[in-house]
Amino acid sequence: MKVVTPDPAPVEITETIEVTKQIDLQPVVDNWTKSVGGTKSVLIYDPITNKTIASYNPEQRYNTASLCKLFVVYEGYLRIENGTWNGEDYIMRGKTRYACLDLAIRESNSPCAESLWNEIGHAELDRIIKEEYGITNSLISSLTSTPGDILKIMQMYYKHEKFSDGVWNTIKDSMLNQPVTTYDWRRGLPKGFSNRVDVYNKVGWKWGNRDWDIYHDAAILDFKELDRKFIVVVMTNHVASQKIAELGTAIENAVYAALNEEKAQ
Repeated sequence: MKVVTPDPAPVEITETIEVTKQIDLQPVVDNWTKSVGGTKSVLIYDPITNKTIASYNPEQRYNTASLCKLFVVYEGYLRIENGTWNGEDYIMRGKTRYACLDLAIRESNSPCAESLWNEIGHAELDRIIKEEYGITNSLISSLTSTPGDILKIMQMYYKHEKFSDGVWNTIKDSMLNQPVTTYDWRRGLPKGFSNRVDVYNKVGWKWGNRDWDIYHDAAILDFKELDRKFIVVVMTNHVASQKIAELGTAIENAVYAALNEEKAQ
């Protein structure tokens, strides 16, 4: 297996600052949800405290759009790790399973994801998600899930307890280094952050006649200077991608404002 180690964007760091204070991001989420129309949900999770530190409408049911690929890819890598699948096998138009797992995240490649999904079986993946992952409010065969369930699969990625370091580095690279092809996969949350924050994300969207029918973003945020990470899930109907980018900017500003307040004390 060819393993790619992420090459983060260069950033000048003069010091490493430890942040121990619990950062309250609920006001950021409250302000943002009041500022946009449409249907929206947000969850922000802090792995250090193992707490959801901001929440709005977490159990709303949505069409997953391409966030369904998070479940397909997780199970696919797991099958390679446990020896059920050979990653070097060709499965779709000259592409190996390794290539399709990468492209399903990096470029949201649907033919690759569908080939992997068909191998697993739609009903079987539903069963696995419920019985083995313990994620109970999703029916991926019908493309339905909740922000709470998307947060759970993102937590599984973040912990990556069943993945080797090599596989985890490959997944991170797929989530971080996403080229602009026909689409800009990083026009939502990632666009709102400066290069002080690495945003490992998967997006899902559907464009309607006049606006976004669906725009979702699920991301692991790495505040490199602060040695702090967060998981953010945003799921929306009829909310523009630039509004989701604005949420990203507000989150970054709030985290650094909390840091400055702590330093001043």
